[in-house]
Amino acid sequence: MGVTPQSKALLFLASALVIAALVGGGVAIYRSGHSAGEEGERKTWQAKWNEEATRLATARTKAEQKAREEELRRQSEIDEVRDHAQEEIAQAQADAAAAGIESGRLREQARRLAARASQCASGSGAPQGGPAAEQPAVVLADLLSRADESAGELAAAYDRARASGLACERAYISLTQPH
Repeated sequence: MGVTPQSKALLFLASALVIAALVGGGVAIYRSGHSAGEEGERKTWQAKWNEEATRLATARTKAEQKAREEELRRQSEIDEVRDHAQEEIAQAQADAAAAGIESGRLREQARRLAARASQCASGSGAPQGGPAAEQPAVVLADLLSRADESAGELAAAYDRARASGLACERAYISLTQPH
């Protein structure tokens, strides 16, 4: 039996088909292996991405919580300073009212003494001048009364301003001091 050119062609064609099938299957196997490798790498990177996103979200939440706590601490200190200042101002006003009452009592006593001194001076036989000359003690008592009243108003204003200034200073310090 001899090999005819037709059988050579059939054998060549069959071999080519077998080789093509093997190569095609190999390419398909290569492609599926390569595709599986890409999918595995994509999943690895996605897991890393998700892990980093979770870490950043946790850090953000912690930073926000810390900022809220600091804000609450500062607001609490400011409220405490404000309450203390209001107490100081109320005490200063109470002190000013008490001083005003005492001042009024002393002014009234000075008027009475001035009136008595004027009566004594007019009955002593001293030379009589004008009405102002007759009552120098009354004029002095009136001047004392006005000066005392002005001093009381100034003292009350000073006390309020001082309490407010100290409160402002304490508030500033509470905001600028690290805790």
